[in-house]
Amino acid sequence: MSDMPVTVRLSKPAMVIFDVGETLIDETGIWHRIAARFGIPPFTVSAVAGIALTRGLGFREILEELARFSDLPVETWRSPDLLDVGLDDLYPDVVPAFGNLQSGGIKIGICGNQPQSTEDVLSRLPINIDWMSSSARLNLRKPDPAFFNALIDQTGIDAQDILYVGDRLDNDIYPAIRHGMQASWLLRGPWAFAQWHENRDVPDIHISRSLNRLANHLINDLID
Repeated sequence: MSDMPVTVRLSKPAMVIFDVGETLIDETGIWHRIAARFGIPPFTVSAVAGIALTRGLGFREILEELARFSDLPVETWRSPDLLDVGLDDLYPDVVPAFGNLQSGGIKIGICGNQPQSTEDVLSRLPINIDWMSSSARLNLRKPDPAFFNALIDQTGIDAQDILYVGDRLDNDIYPAIRHGMQASWLLRGPWAFAQWHENRDVPDIHISRSLNRLANHLINDLID
C-alpha cells in the first residue's frame, strides 16, 4: 500500500519536526516498567491500554486507572525513572531517516509531550538536530494551540514550510494542519492503530508507515 493517498500532496519542507513517543521512541520498555511497578502482567497492561485507547483516554489517564486498579496511590506513575527512555528505545529507522533528510538539505526538529530528560537523551543522537524542545521546556502540551505557535515562533520558519510528523490525529496531525503546517500521520504504535481503526478513510491526510519511506519521499519525489 502506498504511503501517500493520491489526493494528498506535500511540498518539500524546510524543516521536519518530529513528535517523540511512538514516532521516534518505541515505548514498549516504558509499558513493561509500568507493569513491573504496578505489579500487573505486561499482557494485562497492554489489554487495559488498548481498551482505554478505544475510549479516548490519554496516557496519563491510563496510568491513573492502572494505579487505581492496583490499589496504589494515583501519583505512583509520576516516579522519575518510570518514563525514562534511552537511545536503545529508538525505532531503528530514526537515525537512517534523519541522515537522509539532512543529506537532502532538510532541517530536523524534535518536540513532543515529553519530560526534559528525553531531550538530554535525544541530544546524544549521532545526527545534528537543528532544533529541539519539549512540552516540559515550553510549559505547553499538545494539542494546545500555543504549543504549535511556539514551534513556529522558535524555529523561525514559516508554518507552511514545516512538516510535523506524529502518531496521533488528535494531538499531532489536526492541530498542526490548523496552524498552517504540513503534517504526516505515522501509522505505528497503539494510538495510531486505535485511531486508524476508527478513521480508516481519513481524507486529506498524508500517511506514512515508516520514517525511511517518508524521508525517501521528501528527498526523491518532491521538487523544491
